[in-house]
Amino acid sequence: MAVAIAGLSIGIVAAAQAPTRTTYDGVYSAAQAERGKKTFGEKCSGCHETSRFSGDTFHEAWDGKALKEIWDIASGTMPEDNPGSLKQEEYADIIAYFLSMNEYPAGDADLQPGAASMAAIKVEKKK
Repeated sequence: MAVAIAGLSIGIVAAAQAPTRTTYDGVYSAAQAERGKKTFGEKCSGCHETSRFSGDTFHEAWDGKALKEIWDIASGTMPEDNPGSLKQEEYADIIAYFLSMNEYPAGDADLQPGAASMAAIKVEKKK
């Protein structure tokens, strides 16, 4: 019985964390991507080229994965000289900028910051 309950619990947790939307669902706003472009230019471009976050390089790294994986790296390790020092909204804005660079459609609402909201969105390779 305990094994059955444990298995059920694991199944429920896995289902709760499975992405329910994709990067084709308009998960960020155009205004947010513009803010992200500005923030990236001010706080990231000294160490990072935008080419790392677009095209084949982006898709080879992230296709099929939840945006949470990008979120965890960005918000947990960047900027390298002061990890986690940006506002949560700034990290979300930068990720929206990455989506914009990869020509994913913008929607009406901003991409919400936080691991839980990012876990609900799966990166899909350009169709």
